[in-house]
Amino acid sequence: MNEFTNLKPQMPGILTALAVGVPAGVLFAWLHTPIPWMLGPMIAVASLNLMGVTMHSPPYARQIGQVILGSAVSLYFTPPVVAALAGNLPAVLAATVAVFVVGIFGALTLSKASGVDWTSTFFASIPGGAMAMAVLADRYGAQMSPVAVAHSLRVSVVVIIIPFLLTYSGIPLEAAAYKPDLPLVPMVLALWLIVSCFLGELSERFHFHNGCLLVPIFFGAALTMGGVQLSSVPHSFTDFAQLMFGLVLGARYERAFFARHKLFIPFALLNSLFILVASAIAGSALAWLFNLPIATMIIATSPGGLAEMTLTAQALHISVPLVVAFHLFRVVVVNMGTQHIFLAVSRLLARSPHHATQTREH
Repeated sequence: MNEFTNLKPQMPGILTALAVGVPAGVLFAWLHTPIPWMLGPMIAVASLNLMGVTMHSPPYARQIGQVILGSAVSLYFTPPVVAALAGNLPAVLAATVAVFVVGIFGALTLSKASGVDWTSTFFASIPGGAMAMAVLADRYGAQMSPVAVAHSLRVSVVVIIIPFLLTYSGIPLEAAAYKPDLPLVPMVLALWLIVSCFLGELSERFHFHNGCLLVPIFFGAALTMGGVQLSSVPHSFTDFAQLMFGLVLGARYERAFFARHKLFIPFALLNSLFILVASAIAGSALAWLFNLPIATMIIATSPGGLAEMTLTAQALHISVPLVVAFHLFRVVVVNMGTQHIFLAVSRLLARSPHHATQTREH
């Protein structure tokens, strides 16, 4: 759908969001918080939205932010980095398995505590895209609303906690190897961003999930691997991408929507914290097992979105290609395999007399 369709009635809300979000970004940057231009606008816009001040994100804000971020991240994929990524395939596979194990336990806990059916809590607990999981939940007869609420809350919790945890906890942040050091060439950058926008939007029209982020990464990485020297992406551009993500995340917190599900929100928050803690423990264990940096593995296993975790790694100068590889593989497996894992686990639970009794009671 064309995002300019409702531009006129949404314009006051968009201007209000910008009027609130930009100063919040300035404040958080002045306070030297991690990823300030995403956290500040997100918290400010979400807070006022929940108080009844209707705000909207600008048209194509997500896509614009993803294209800029994907273009910046693609520069990290030099031949040595890509060669090193191949050696981490066992760790990538183990992390993906851990994501599903943590999600399944989180779903069982949430179902038992909240009384919401197992199907809904399963798709609410698996860290795939909120829309993709909601569609699958609906396909299997679950409630879409709890899925949407849980995903919105979990992404926000992860985006707020993980950067602060890694910045102030004393966990060593090992700088990414082969950090790109390219000159800024405005004409090359402009052409590159225009082509990335076109290819990203085209891919999403063909239902390629996160196309505006992934296509620029693949496109830029292919050029970099082929020896083509691209332009650096200015820090101000990635700050702008943060702002776009912050406005999009904050605008999701519609007062009426969350008011309808206020009884479920405390359980969803606890579920988000459980999954986050369990994922961090799994990431730390995998870091020890595969001799990888602990900060990288915590971000790699965090149950946040691909774009948000990539942005976090890029802002903290952690191994961006490795984080992208982990989350990209997870996104592919989650989108292709979640329904099959759901059916398999559901069959196992159906054989459990205790779970069958609980299901009848619900």
